[in-house]
Amino acid sequence: MTEKQAVGFSDFERIQVLLHEYDSLRDEIQQRIAHVYQVVIICAVLATWLLGRNLDGRFWAGAGLLLLLIAAFGWFNGEDIKRAAAQLRGIEQHINRLTGEELLTWETHYGGAIAGYWGRPRPAHVESRARKLRAKS
Repeated sequence: MTEKQAVGFSDFERIQVLLHEYDSLRDEIQQRIAHVYQVVIICAVLATWLLGRNLDGRFWAGAGLLLLLIAAFGWFNGEDIKRAAAQLRGIEQHINRLTGEELLTWETHYGGAIAGYWGRPRPAHVESRARKLRAKS
């Protein structure tokens, strides 16, 4: 039986595949953020329970181990989120190049790694536009 070999993907098909990966990565980031909130709630409950116990050596050893585990979880989770966000930025740029328009912009301009995590977000393209306008004046 002979099969027809694909010559290649059209731009539309490429965009569909990229959007599927984009959606999957966005979902993963959202799930990881939700896990952080769940861990915070569990920590608050544990801290409340631990404060009612005797403050002996076992308490401090347990509290130290718990803090170490929470810090490790936070670091690994944060690193995974950063990698997923970097991949999203790459997908956004690729899709935007394929379409010839700037259709996807969230991670590239508004994501926390670009705009900052504290205070009011400053999208990257707004800052560069402001510098260009000041330079022209």
